[in-house]
This record gives sequence, C-alpha cells and structure tokens, in this order.
Amino acid sequence: MQQDWQDFLVSKGATLAGSTVESFSQQNDETTTEGHSILCDLSHYAIFRASGSDASNFLQGQLSNDINQVNESRSQLSAYCSPKGRALALLRIIKQGEDYLLILPAEIAEKTINRLKMFILRSDVSIENASDAFFHFGVCGKNASESISAALATKELPTETDQASLLDGTNIIKLAGQPDRYELLGPYSEARSTWEKLQQTAEAAGHASWELQQINAGIPEILTNTSEAFVPQMLNLQLINAVNFKKGCYPGQEIVARTKYLGKLKKRLFLAEIAGNQPLEIGTGIYESGENQQSVGKIVLAAPLTEDTTRILAVLQISSVENQPLSPGQKGGEALKLLELPYSLEE
Repeated sequence: MQQDWQDFLVSKGATLAGSTVESFSQQNDETTTEGHSILCDLSHYAIFRASGSDASNFLQGQLSNDINQVNESRSQLSAYCSPKGRALALLRIIKQGEDYLLILPAEIAEKTINRLKMFILRSDVSIENASDAFFHFGVCGKNASESISAALATKELPTETDQASLLDGTNIIKLAGQPDRYELLGPYSEARSTWEKLQQTAEAAGHASWELQQINAGIPEILTNTSEAFVPQMLNLQLINAVNFKKGCYPGQEIVARTKYLGKLKKRLFLAEIAGNQPLEIGTGIYESGENQQSVGKIVLAAPLTEDTTRILAVLQISSVENQPLSPGQKGGEALKLLELPYSLEE
C-alpha cells in the first residue's frame, strides 16, 4: 500500500495493520449491511499483471479453470494447485486489454507468483506486481449498485456473478452473494476522488465486514495456514465455477479429476456460526466433542457477525456433522451451528 494512500485512509478515520484496514472510527458496531452499503479498501489483496503473447496459454496450463472464458466482460475464480492436487491459492482473473490481472491475498501472493514464474521458461510471459497501479475497493449492500452508479456516473453495471465491465479504466466486477457485492479496480490516480464519491452513499468499513459477506456467500479464501491443505472440491470450488473439468492439463489435474469421477468426497466446505466473537485463527482445527476429540476439519475464514456471534467457513468431514457437536480447538467450548449455504451442492 502506498504511503500517501495510507495517510489518506487514516485521515478518514482508518486504523491500519500493515496494508489491512482494521476499522474506521465512524463504523457502526454491527458489521452487517442491513440498511446501508459498506465501502472497504482491499489493499490486503495483491494485484499482479500477466502479459506477453503466451500469457493466455501459460495461465491455461497452470490454473484449474478455462482461461479462454475470461474476457473484459467476464472475470473468473481459479485455483492454482500443487502436483498432488492441493489448492495453493485461489485467484480472481480479470482481462484488461491483452493482459490478465491476477488478484489474490497479499500474504500468499509473493510465494504463489514466484512459483508460477518458475514455469514460464522460454514462454513470452511476464508477471509483475501491479498493486500500486490500482485502487482496489469492495462495495456491498442492498444499495451497492446505486452507490457505484452515482460515484462513477453510469448505469451500465454487471448484473450476474463474475460479470465485469470496464468504464474509463475502472473494472467493475459483480461477485456472488446477497446483498450485492462488487469489486472495483481503477487507476491509482483516481483513488481519492472515487473513494470520496462512494463514501457519500456507503459507509467505510474494515476488512472483517468484507470477509463476513464473503463467508455469507460461501466463497472460500486460501491463506497461509490453509494453502496446500485441501483439494479444490473440499473448498466447494467446483460449485462456484472455479474448476473446469473439460479443459486441458494443469498441475494436479489428474487428482482433481479422479476426485470427481472415481472418488467419494469425504470433506467439503460448510457455513456455520458460533457463540462469541473472540478471533478464530485461520487453520484452527475443528474437533468432535467426544473423549477422543478427533480432528474433523479446519477453519477457512472467520469474521464477527454481531457482538455475540462469529460466522465461519470450515472444511469438515461430511460424516462428522451428523454425529455429535463440533467445536474449534481441543479444549471444547461452544459448538458450531451449521447453516445452509446459499448455493446448490449439486454439481
């Protein structure tokens, strides 16, 4: 995050932890979006630019989704997997001109991109960090589209999940979930003016508010403690259009395909909540409550819902959810309350 952008956010009441906005001084205690839209700075994600005549073919051979379906009006989620079929990272891919923008959490970005670069070899591909060239905002809420339309003076917003539009250099991406969620990426020179226009109709909020809406949408994220922990199907990636089983080879493709066609999935992503709002570390184990306290899964994302409740996404053994109460950590405690995901579990 550029220093002048940090200074700007602080002047608007932000409390920062590195590149992450923890909160705003005027933010409501409740982190829901009922009755208003929220505006979040997403500088804790990194943006890389992949360019060159071989960029499309290179990404097609490395990622789980069909890069040929990405264009300036359609973005894409895609997993980068190890040869053992374990998801190393989950990226959003955006087409901008002849280039591709790769968006992923900053905490795993350098390691992920450096690994990708190892396989460029003689291909005409360059992948460079472009985070400082863009502002990156999230807008969410039942009035989100009105907020963006007013700020950018347009009514031409994408209306379906993963659709994108480009307006005067600003990418607008419609994300999954209700209330409506959008990501905005635009030229850094327009960051301050765009933020101030959006803030006229949307309330600035910290990263936890954005993560809560991602959790509610059932969309996972891969961070340091969960990288290479799960095959894509355990994260429900095949259910949210992040895996294409008809494309060609990529690292781990045989195992991912075998899981679909030959194996019976034993773990998947669940939406749940738990009493209390103490921070839950990503990767924390989920345990059965019996004498053996056997581990049956891990927390993937967690964010406070209210002062008394935390909402989470967790990968759990499917067979365990019907047997006995499950709780984070080996010392027992509050049991998880499982909730229904907002999308079908049928492939």
